[in-house]
Amino acid sequence: MGALLTSVLPLALGAAISPTLLALQLLVLSSSTRRLARGWAVAAGSALVLASFSLLGLTAFDHIGPAHRPHHSLRDSVICFAGAGLLGFLALRSLHRRPTPGEKEKERTAGRLDTAPTFWFLGAGAVGMLVNFSTLVLFAAALHEIARSPVGTLDRSAVLAVLFAITLVPVLVPVGLVTAFGDRADPPLNTAHAFVTRHARTIATAVEVVFAAYLVWKGVGELP
Repeated sequence: MGALLTSVLPLALGAAISPTLLALQLLVLSSSTRRLARGWAVAAGSALVLASFSLLGLTAFDHIGPAHRPHHSLRDSVICFAGAGLLGFLALRSLHRRPTPGEKEKERTAGRLDTAPTFWFLGAGAVGMLVNFSTLVLFAAALHEIARSPVGTLDRSAVLAVLFAITLVPVLVPVGLVTAFGDRADPPLNTAHAFVTRHARTIATAVEVVFAAYLVWKGVGELP
């Protein structure tokens, strides 16, 4: 299990660096209208999408090839290179001035803060995760590591739970802080919101470039 966790943890941390999803949650929590209920709805919507993606991803990887196969597989190398290519494409897209789908979703949510019912934010969290492509690419790469691992089902489930929790940090930690500390959590969250809003594209591009290179390195290492 230790080796599997070591291979999954970097990908999980990369998936968790999601400035757009974090900015969406911080925007929701900046409202004075039912902000806790709305914040937890955003987190629940994101979690539902991620759970569905986990099920689909693991099922797909199980059909692509048998578990417990030896490393240094051409198939595994191609999967790593494909992930790197997708991240590279996303990095190039981040350099353009046109709004990304995640930025459009944040703007749509900002326009509904005063009028939308609480359940609407469940959908906002779901869409926010769906359009968070770099997170999903890295999450899929981590699912690939879990699917091909030779460890037992219990250990794989434990690593999947760790991956799931870390990936949801951008939506869980802010609302958790507000739940625990109330208004005292506002100053650091407001500071974080301002920083993320100013530097979201730079952060996203850096993550995509770094992890594209990481997946290329892993893909080369998988070559037979």
